[in-house]
Amino acid sequence: MPNPDSYRDGTSHTRNTLPASRKSEMMKHLTFFIIVVLTLISCKEYSPRKKAENIKENTLKAIEAKEFPSAINSAREALEIYIHIADTIGIIESNYLMARASALSGDFDNAVLFGMNGSNLCKIIENYPLEYKLNNTLSWSYFALGKGFDETIEHQKRQMFVVKQLDDDNAKAMVYNNYGYDATVSGTVPLTDVIEYMEFANDHYAKTEKTNGRWYTLMNLTWQHRLINDLPKSAEYGRMAVEQAEIDNDRHAIIEASTNLGETLLAQKKIEEAKPFYDNGLKLSKQKDDRDKYVFDIYYSRYLWEIGKKEKAISSLKIAVDFLENSEIFYEMLGRAFLADYCFSTGNIDKAEELVKKFNNPRATYFSQESEVIACAIEAQIAAITNRETALNILDNKARELEKSGAELLKIRLLELRDQY
Repeated sequence: MPNPDSYRDGTSHTRNTLPASRKSEMMKHLTFFIIVVLTLISCKEYSPRKKAENIKENTLKAIEAKEFPSAINSAREALEIYIHIADTIGIIESNYLMARASALSGDFDNAVLFGMNGSNLCKIIENYPLEYKLNNTLSWSYFALGKGFDETIEHQKRQMFVVKQLDDDNAKAMVYNNYGYDATVSGTVPLTDVIEYMEFANDHYAKTEKTNGRWYTLMNLTWQHRLINDLPKSAEYGRMAVEQAEIDNDRHAIIEASTNLGETLLAQKKIEEAKPFYDNGLKLSKQKDDRDKYVFDIYYSRYLWEIGKKEKAISSLKIAVDFLENSEIFYEMLGRAFLADYCFSTGNIDKAEELVKKFNNPRATYFSQESEVIACAIEAQIAAITNRETALNILDNKARELEKSGAELLKIRLLELRDQY
């Protein structure tokens, strides 16, 4: 019989020793367990969701490398996986990547298609940060397609709602900027409301950055204050816009800001004061034969007309309109309005009438209320040649339309013309 004392410390060798066959069996079980764990890890690594995430990463790299067809294809592959596993966020993000890649490649029709798919899903699950991103791409695409404010008003209102749900002043400033510009173009929103949005953006940019785009907000404020006939305030913002554009050392910005200030100074009859800004814009515009050059020529024609160089104003404006005809509807139609005015003033009634008719059936509606008012004024003057009452009705109807926006400067011009009849 074993000695009980040999077990007092609980370390009996006979109790802790296993047969060799038992050890071998346990090792087999341990090996099997390790294999199972590694297999599970491997499966997790290559699960559908993980695969989709890897594809999404590749999509982002392709966009960064400007390989847009490849990006769209890979985003579509990720989308199929996310649909299969019913991952709503993944579906939205895939649509966003396809929309962005399409827009960057210039395919704005598909950018709208994919953007709307993602945006509609965002509304359902109330994911405002993602919807904000998608709507930015949609706004860009609508602009590129030449869609007017009347066509995109519901989108614009939705984006304004979405951005107000975000605690992000930078996002608000950007959306308010875009909305303010489009609303000013359309004339369907009171300019006093528009200016409030633009001032929020300006105040934000003034606090957060010294350069990089603030000129655009200041330029819009120049334009909007000119339209409400607050010319001193318009000139104040105009000078700030030019100063900011020069700090940025941006040719495009300097040209646009200079001509916008020039427009205000011409409205104030300060032709000599406007001269250096047009001269500076002219110098920069000649550096390249591009869009900025011909946009400048649209506005420069007004200055040339004011200083009596009428033939040069007409000839340069014709060239600018021809260049912009298939690219920028906003400036093309503004140029046509100016040209109709010049042609009528020089007795070329037939050409003026031909230009005005373009406004009845434009290739797109994205042009300003100012262009429409100028065209309307010419239409009324042509009508007055044979029928005074028709002319008065045309002017009265357009003046009433301006009540929506409060564009007092344009209304004054129409009423001054009406007084002539």
